[in-house]
Amino acid sequence: MRNLPTSVKTHLAQSSAFDVHVLIWLTARNRTTGLPESLGIWTGADHQTITVDGDSRTYYGVGALLDVEPFNSRAALEERSWSVSVSPLHAAVVEAIRTYDARLAPVEAHEWYFDPETNTAVADPIRAFRGTVMVIDMPTPELGQEAAAKIQCVSDAWRLTRGLTLKRSNEALLTRAPTDKIRQYNSLVGIETAWGESKASDGNGGANGGSWGVHFDGRGQYQ
Repeated sequence: MRNLPTSVKTHLAQSSAFDVHVLIWLTARNRTTGLPESLGIWTGADHQTITVDGDSRTYYGVGALLDVEPFNSRAALEERSWSVSVSPLHAAVVEAIRTYDARLAPVEAHEWYFDPETNTAVADPIRAFRGTVMVIDMPTPELGQEAAAKIQCVSDAWRLTRGLTLKRSNEALLTRAPTDKIRQYNSLVGIETAWGESKASDGNGGANGGSWGVHFDGRGQYQ
């Protein structure tokens, strides 16, 4: 359970209605400079500069977020998956996941509680999730259907499950045994690992036509 501020607890206890906005902050890599650059989107109706954890950030609204999976909080050290649907037509989303490289990008999500009667914030935004972008699916919709991109993330506890690349990479193996090429095609086997969840096969090797994303090959390599 997250420790909510006293003002939020009091408001929830005294009022039967409340509004909660979700703020997402993603730090992707600039493909030209190679430097990290951050961008924020939220469920608000307009763009707004919001102070989060003492940092002034600009979040873009107006339909950038289409659907947000509920946050699951537990008092345990385990990897948790979380996903969000965004509009692939929104300028801020296009910049974040098309113009920039969002593979394995750090991501944060905050909840911002509002009093619906006064439309004022009850407290500062509260962090509900912090992790890494694992998969971005951008399927091509059928004619007349709504376009939506799904961003799948995994919590920071995932990092504790990663093995040492020294024991898994082709480069490390060649350092020890220059003629051993058994791991030469590690990154091409195309086996996707679903972290923190069970995932059934879709019947075609995990491929999802018209989408792209970051996948693991099951041996510690990235595609």
